[in-house]
Amino acid sequence: MHTRFLLRTLTRNLSILIFAFSLTVFHAVNAQTTWTKDAANPVLRRDTVVANLPNDLIAISDCWVLKENAVYKMWYTCGGINYPADTALRARICYATSADGVMWSKYAGNPVMDVSYTGSWDSLGIETASVIIDSAAPPSERYKMWYAGHYFNSYRYDIGYAYSADGITWIKHTSPVLSVGNSTEWDNGFLEGPSVIKDGNVYKMWYCGYDAIGDNSGTDGKANIGYATSTDGINWIKDASNPIFTTGTGWDSVYVQDPHVIKSGNVYRMWYGGNSVGSYGQEIGYATSTDGINWTRLPAQVLNVGATGSWDANTASFPSVLYDNGNWMMWYTGKDIDPPPPGSLNYYWELGFAISPVTAITESEVEHAALVYPNPASQQIVIANPWPLTRVEVTISNALGQIVEQIQVADATTEVNVSAYPPGIYQITINGPMVSTARFVVAAQP
Repeated sequence: MHTRFLLRTLTRNLSILIFAFSLTVFHAVNAQTTWTKDAANPVLRRDTVVANLPNDLIAISDCWVLKENAVYKMWYTCGGINYPADTALRARICYATSADGVMWSKYAGNPVMDVSYTGSWDSLGIETASVIIDSAAPPSERYKMWYAGHYFNSYRYDIGYAYSADGITWIKHTSPVLSVGNSTEWDNGFLEGPSVIKDGNVYKMWYCGYDAIGDNSGTDGKANIGYATSTDGINWIKDASNPIFTTGTGWDSVYVQDPHVIKSGNVYRMWYGGNSVGSYGQEIGYATSTDGINWTRLPAQVLNVGATGSWDANTASFPSVLYDNGNWMMWYTGKDIDPPPPGSLNYYWELGFAISPVTAITESEVEHAALVYPNPASQQIVIANPWPLTRVEVTISNALGQIVEQIQVADATTEVNVSAYPPGIYQITINGPMVSTARFVVAAQP
């Protein structure tokens, strides 16, 4: 899991949809599948001169990039020491700016947001910032940040909130705004990696949750992605169908985490970190949704680790993405080895850049969503095949991840009798040209 260098001991309802077969969204196909890493990588490096007592001596990671006017603005996790207040290495939020997204200047007054030294909930470390510029907010609160804070034990993180007039001087909310679930829930271990957008008057957050308690729940030892909404950015309601994006069956079968979500038109796009080995080695995947809850993922990674010996040979993950001037632009965390050499600074945990140009507006991608109705249901459901006349395998699993039924489908729609299913939440996975998923609820018999 993404341990953020040294602060953790652990590595870190379906909405009722109008019946349709698919949604076509015009944009460049290669904007999600073909990324070119910059030759200058890493584009933001640590200061490894110990005498400087740098805030980023150990690591630079988990960036969030916005562009305002002609300036790219980045908030990132910096791991180091703040002398003389610190007696131990800590994670903080630092800031940098750039005119082109490649050449960055660190803010001289870093960190821009520090841990709380008063013993409060985020006094051991803060990281994984998500920042928006809220034009409807008062000037003093125009920049809003959500971040993971650490205090209670060796791996628990909750999510906090802060606001700023300029993106540099931040005022923290006094307590976490989103906390871990209870011992039986999927996010009982820690929360981190929030991604927040403001959609109309609603704040929407996607975040990583980890299940640290083994109780045969199906999410034990895994990181998944949840969803929450808020009308003020402080009081959040977790979605009843959480986790809304779970580990897959291939390269992302153990962790899916640290999402970055953008809404363009009526489509939500998510880039996320994932892996199948239960430690480092994360790469980046891509998924789309029409409601932010039900997602269709590409079956393979869209950004891979580098070749053996390169600076990102072990990890290339935790993306921040934006669209600008005809290009999709991505900044990501890279790491070359795991674990780093004891007592050595001769390793990477720094930030890279990749780009995916949009080369033709006539290119298109058909993004499919698995559709099921009615929802909830007590007798039968109808599953719409996103790929009509193509034979696909449909797997229905319960909340524990146990397979309840598997069927082969080639027709446009298929009816499934669920009257014998125990009440609860179920997931449909359709293995076709792409993997498509959806959730539905079986209600108690009337």
